[in-house]
Amino acid sequence: MSLWLAAVVIAGVAGAAVATKLLLRRRAPMGGWFTDSSRGAGILGVLGTMFSVVLAFVIFLALQSYQRARADSAVEAVAVTELHAIAEFFPESSGRLLQSDLICYARAVIADEWPAMKDGHDSDLVQSWIDRLHHDVATAVPSDARQEAAYAQWFDEESMRRDGRRGRLVESAPFVPLPLWIVLGLGATLVISYMCAQADRREGAVIQSITIGFVTALVTSGLLVVAFLDRPYGGHSGSIVPTEMRRTIELIDRGEAVPCDARGVPV
Repeated sequence: MSLWLAAVVIAGVAGAAVATKLLLRRRAPMGGWFTDSSRGAGILGVLGTMFSVVLAFVIFLALQSYQRARADSAVEAVAVTELHAIAEFFPESSGRLLQSDLICYARAVIADEWPAMKDGHDSDLVQSWIDRLHHDVATAVPSDARQEAAYAQWFDEESMRRDGRRGRLVESAPFVPLPLWIVLGLGATLVISYMCAQADRREGAVIQSITIGFVTALVTSGLLVVAFLDRPYGGHSGSIVPTEMRRTIELIDRGEAVPCDARGVPV
């Protein structure tokens, strides 16, 4: 969701809440519907506290998921760079082949898998380059101690690449389950509805509008933050983009011929 659309949603929900409270204010008896205003304020305090605690907890967990997604994508990109460097120590033909595979892998991650992660999917194209990497490294035959050391180090970095990719794919799926969204939606509705029920003709319309408007804007903003963090690769403003993998491409792509096009599709 873009920033302007989020602002429109917040303004629209807050405006609807203000209009509802002002309408109820016109119909409310003098002194409001509550005979004991302190009791009514106490109930609102309980509702608000419960909702704010749940919302803060969900935002905290969703933020951790967002940060893990960013970190895992960086780990994968760095591992690809290291694998490309390690391939320099392989036999010449095998090393060039592996370096070409890594370039195509990185291109496919950027052009094919990143858009697929918006819907929580992976890329068959990226998987095909992984399979090709496994095949090509299995056919490489080290001939001296240096090549044997590089061969062993390859699998350490390959493990980092695999874990990084697996981590970002896991975080691409929605983190907040539907029952928790129902709880958040119900809590927000109860808080705002209860504040609307506190309409009182003795208070000015501006004051009543400010209180309900501010609370509604804050509640709506919190829910939008959860929705934003729950889709780290959603393509909206602030979502995670393949910056590190693009930097890897700049480091390892030397303009030599590789068996794929700019999108990682085999040619």
